[in-house]
Amino acid sequence: MPFLLLRPTTPCFLLPPPSQYHRRSSPLLLKLPIHQSPTSLKSSLLSRRLSQIIPRIGSFTSNLNATSPTKLRNAGLVPLCSSPESSPVISSKRISGRLLSTPSTGSVSSRTRGLERELEFFEGGNGISSGDIAYRITAEASEVSDTIYALLNTVVPSAFQISAMATHMVVASPLLTLVSAMVIPSVALVIAFLGDRLRKISRKAQIASASLSAYLNEVLPAILFVKANNAEVSETVRFQRFASADLSERFKKKKMKSLIPQIVQVIYLGSLSVFCVGAVTLAGSSLSSSAIVSFMTSLAFLIEPVQDLGKAYNELKQGEPAIERLFDLASLKSKVIERPEAIRLEKVAGEVELCDVSFKYGEEMLPVLDGLNLHIKAGETIALVGPSGGGKTTLIKLLLRLYEPSSGSISIDKKDIKDIKLESLRQHVGLVSQDITLFTGTVAENIGYRDLTTGIDMKRVELAAKTANADEFIRNLPEGYNTGIGPRGSSLSGGQRQRLAIARALNQNSSILILDEATSALDSMSELLVRQALERVMQDHTVIVIAHRLETVMMAQRVFLLEKGKLKELSRSSLLVTHKDSLSSAGFVI
Repeated sequence: MPFLLLRPTTPCFLLPPPSQYHRRSSPLLLKLPIHQSPTSLKSSLLSRRLSQIIPRIGSFTSNLNATSPTKLRNAGLVPLCSSPESSPVISSKRISGRLLSTPSTGSVSSRTRGLERELEFFEGGNGISSGDIAYRITAEASEVSDTIYALLNTVVPSAFQISAMATHMVVASPLLTLVSAMVIPSVALVIAFLGDRLRKISRKAQIASASLSAYLNEVLPAILFVKANNAEVSETVRFQRFASADLSERFKKKKMKSLIPQIVQVIYLGSLSVFCVGAVTLAGSSLSSSAIVSFMTSLAFLIEPVQDLGKAYNELKQGEPAIERLFDLASLKSKVIERPEAIRLEKVAGEVELCDVSFKYGEEMLPVLDGLNLHIKAGETIALVGPSGGGKTTLIKLLLRLYEPSSGSISIDKKDIKDIKLESLRQHVGLVSQDITLFTGTVAENIGYRDLTTGIDMKRVELAAKTANADEFIRNLPEGYNTGIGPRGSSLSGGQRQRLAIARALNQNSSILILDEATSALDSMSELLVRQALERVMQDHTVIVIAHRLETVMMAQRVFLLEKGKLKELSRSSLLVTHKDSLSSAGFVI
């Protein structure tokens, strides 16, 4: 059992030796009524001694928690330092450290689960915005940490102090203690009611702050569009609306948080006064004046720790919405589930087959794809054309298994993609989309994006850049491959960004490449360079090209028209002689 070995210079909150005890207590004995029995005398002495000890317990426990082991050893607390496993103080420190790491763990788990979710989670009408997710992972995780710290810093010393004073009160007068305890249920009910109100207000405040974060996350990246459309005033109005709502909800939360302790204290003191007056009246004949004074002193010292526990409960109710929202995000499960027996593809030839594939975004919506059948041979290049909204990009998302088809199956090299590990599937299927995504960092880091954790192979990065017609302009940059490209590649032109994206897809050595409008919105010179890069790529890969430009489409060996969920093959020769109006209606840009 742990114990404390104290030096003679121990602070005065410890009991002195017996000899000093009798000497110091002698004046006290002279003031006691002569008719008191030895038992009552001992009770009074113990009450007076405890009344000296109790006020110092709270400060002792809080100071001890903040004291380093070296200072404890120098103060004479040798067993406390030499046996940390058996020490409640050191153990509580270790527990505190573990509990305080919980928000960080929850933050990492939430981010990981969020990234693992299917694309519908972010794109659907009921999806959680990226700004909301960012707010949960950062601000709300920090609030959870503050809540846990406040609980640990308050509950332990307050509970210890309450138990010590309650013991003193029982020794002084069990009757008065019982009567005083009757106020606890009424105070508990008030705290519970107000705490629930605080939780609801805090949740509204969290949602308002998350909405403001989501708005800023949406509008700041589009600042060029805002300024180009003279929309600063309208965006300022929108910002003020979100900011006012956030400020209003935060003010309500602060107001309730500060009001609860005052209400509880008034109710506690009022109820306690009524009970104690009645109890003292009934028990006056059997209690000495010193015992009553001692009891009331302990009762007064009981108010602060009880109030601290009430504040700790308020902190918990205030932090509950953040805890719920953070761990709700961590507990969400993806609809695209990897099977336990899924395999890893070591080598892929690139054969792709779709069998009766249908898909719709909602149960009550019309199908975007309706019974598609398509066979792509290994090393073949096909082109998908059609009007906007015809389902071309949706088909690509299904191939990457970002969505699950409503019916039918998709296979690569005769293996159903549901039987392939997601990591392996997406390693062998590279994507270059119309909306180029580049990250803040160097050119090399963006091309070798998939190898950031394992180490970038610069020889492979340079080879991919040469194949994508990007090596020349990269070497003309101030620091070559180590040049920073700014947020979202803002320092590069559209053609340069497009070629970097192609180089990134080539660097991952995918057997199947998907080019979704890879030459759109480029000037003629940039388009020529990109098209030359695509011609090199098509020699060794299975390529699916989504395009509207006839020049790009004619690079494919077969062309398919995807319209109203149906797939129809077009002959290359018919495309060359088809009237411009017919080509335009089919989605071509002439």
